[in-house]
This record gives sequence, structure tokens and C-alpha cells, in this order.
Amino acid sequence: MFNELYEAWLRESENSKLQELKPGFYKHLSEYFKRLRREVEEADEKSLKGRLKLRELEKAEALASDLLELRLKKIFSLFQEVEKPPEALNLAEEEVAVYSKVREAFQAAEALRETIISGAEKKLEEKLVLVRFLKEAPALVDSNLKTYGPFKAEDVAYLPQELAEGLIRHNIAKKVKTP
Repeated sequence: MFNELYEAWLRESENSKLQELKPGFYKHLSEYFKRLRREVEEADEKSLKGRLKLRELEKAEALASDLLELRLKKIFSLFQEVEKPPEALNLAEEEVAVYSKVREAFQAAEALRETIISGAEKKLEEKLVLVRFLKEAPALVDSNLKTYGPFKAEDVAYLPQELAEGLIRHNIAKKVKTP
């Protein structure tokens, strides 16, 4: 897997366009890191094998971090181009969700820009959802950089729909039905 990671990093660093990753690349990479960390923990840190495994882990982490940074920069630069469907952009399956969320943020920013430039006084309306927290949650920041919380279990709050849906999806909060 190290060679596959290196090759992906090399292709990404040598090309200005987003490069295609093999299906399941991130899943395999995650499994590789899990296995490699286990091998490092089990090896004698003073042995040659232990030192080599630790060095492999350090190099792989650096390559993976740089690869992700390169790919995310390229993904963000795509928003300056004509809108294309995610399938046409060489996005990995895991990156499609990031792309969609960032696309929504760019669209909201564009709508805000248009509202301001047009001289309209109305604010963009944001739907708020009433939720009850099932467990503690740290302070949350929405797409407008407004902070909510932190929250304790059983707290009730109105949150922007996007934040509320994420909390509900992860079983951190539950929607409160309002009449």
C-alpha cells in the first residue's frame, strides 16, 4: 500500500488537475494505517524491524497528509470553474460529500454577494430546527461562522437546519416536533 500511496501522491503533486484514485483508495489506506500502527505497537522499538515500521508509518502519514492537502486545494479550486457534476471531476467516493458541502457553502456565499450588491435589505432566510441533545456536544460553527453551544445532554436549542441534520444523523440530538 505504501507504493500505491506514493504513486498517488507523485501523480497528484506533478499534475495541476485532480488525478483519479483507484476505487476504495481511502478505505484501503485507512486499513493500511490501522495495520501499520498495530505492527509498530507490537514490534520492539529498539529492533531494526520496529524502527523500520515506525519510519514507514511516519513517511506514510506525511505522504497521506500531503496528498489530502493537494487534493483538497484542487477540489476547492474547482469552484472557480464552470460547475461540473462530481462524477466528471475524478473525486474519490469519500470526497464527493466534501465537494457537495463546499459547493453549498459557495452557493450561499454567492447568494449573499448578490443580495448585498443588489442593495436588498432582507437577509437570507435560514430555517431553524428545534433539537434536544441526547449527549454532550462541543461548540458548533455553522457555514456563516456563527457559534452555537457547547451543549449538555437534555439541552434544547434552535439550530440551522444543516447543523441540526448532522447532529440528528450522528445520534447526538433529536428533532423536537413543534406544532
